[in-house]
Amino acid sequence: MEFDLTQAVLGGLVGTIAMTIVMYMGSWMMGLKMDMPMTLGTMFLRKGTAAWSVGLMMHLVMGAIFFIIYAALLGALGITSAVVAWTGIFGVIHGLMAGAAFGMMPALHPRMATPGATAPDTVPAPGFFGVKLGAMAPIAIIVVHVIYGLVAGAVYAG
Repeated sequence: MEFDLTQAVLGGLVGTIAMTIVMYMGSWMMGLKMDMPMTLGTMFLRKGTAAWSVGLMMHLVMGAIFFIIYAALLGALGITSAVVAWTGIFGVIHGLMAGAAFGMMPALHPRMATPGATAPDTVPAPGFFGVKLGAMAPIAIIVVHVIYGLVAGAVYAG
């Protein structure tokens, strides 16, 4: 499969939208405190609608960029068939890396709650693999990234 930037960006955007919908549904159904757009947006703005909107835009751009990387990997590895399966596997790897990175977020995020913080403007520190967000968070992190990979891969291969 030849690298197609436009299709990769489209796949990344659609995959990120699917991932975000599932993330919010899972948060609501499982009582998790996952809100990636708010977490990203509050790196720059106080908690609120503007922060969530900026965070959503960041999340979508990051999703497009990450799928450009996925598509480049497909090309570099010479993968021409079973693209969706491969991008699902890339999603597992991506989820593992994201889960590990969650533990480092408080060092970079100016509005991330630290132990004992009570300011209403903070977002919860997720902890390594999101363990502080709820018992199902580590699995949810992997699942939403696999969904991202599968949906984005289907759009890209389509």
